[in-house]
Amino acid sequence: MSSPLDNRIRSIAREEATTLLGVPGGVQVAASSAPTAEQMQQQITDLYEHLHLAATNITRLEERVEALEKAPGQTDQEERPVARRTARKSGGTTPTPE
Repeated sequence: MSSPLDNRIRSIAREEATTLLGVPGGVQVAASSAPTAEQMQQQITDLYEHLHLAATNITRLEERVEALEKAPGQTDQEERPVARRTARKSGGTTPTPE
């Protein structure tokens, strides 16, 4: 048997998980009731759509990276050594205007 405090903690945890996961149309379940099969199925569907969107974006970005790596002229700039500037130490005295 769970206490009212335990139910409240679980409710807040569900809300935070929904917010952090960014699940569109996240299922909000009352603290005293267990999720129904329909609510769980909707949550699974939402998560699957979110996963599909992420996989599509990953594929698109990988293709873009490959295209940029194959682009002509980009490799010439990358192969040149980069000149480094070093800070010069001052002689300790600064010229004063007269």
